[in-house]
Amino acid sequence: MRIKNKLKKETRALEKSGNRKSAIIALSIATGTAAVLYIILGAVASIIKNPFFTRMTPVGWLEMSSLLITSLLIGAYIGLLYYGKASGKDKACNASAATGGVFGFLTFGCPICNRILVFLLGITGVLTYFEPLRPSLGILSVGLLSFAIFKKSQRSSSMNIIK
Repeated sequence: MRIKNKLKKETRALEKSGNRKSAIIALSIATGTAAVLYIILGAVASIIKNPFFTRMTPVGWLEMSSLLITSLLIGAYIGLLYYGKASGKDKACNASAATGGVFGFLTFGCPICNRILVFLLGITGVLTYFEPLRPSLGILSVGLLSFAIFKKSQRSSSMNIIK
């Protein structure tokens, strides 16, 4: 009986250290992903000055804050994907995270540089109709990414409790 209880305690201690190790790895993945996304997306949107891309509109607070928040939220979501990899696929989380990422890119990206928008609306249409919607797209992006993180964290924590 004592040996059985002792084995149970040791098993619990190993599980806790494994969860702690997974959490540290997931946090490292989330931080690294957020930093890489910030650099890559910032360079592509020409928020970070580089010789490869030029921006036709000035960079303001909306672009800078949207890039930072979107990168952090996508990084957190990817970290949770690693941490809760045993929870299986969740289509609602993946769809809302992908849609939030696209809306985030449309928020901080240069609207005139986006060839698809210019093709569909023309330059005047982009500046008249799409430009005023960008703050709303940013809010929607943050909401969708936050929803995905919330749902994924609920799934991850419930799966770790079951184990």
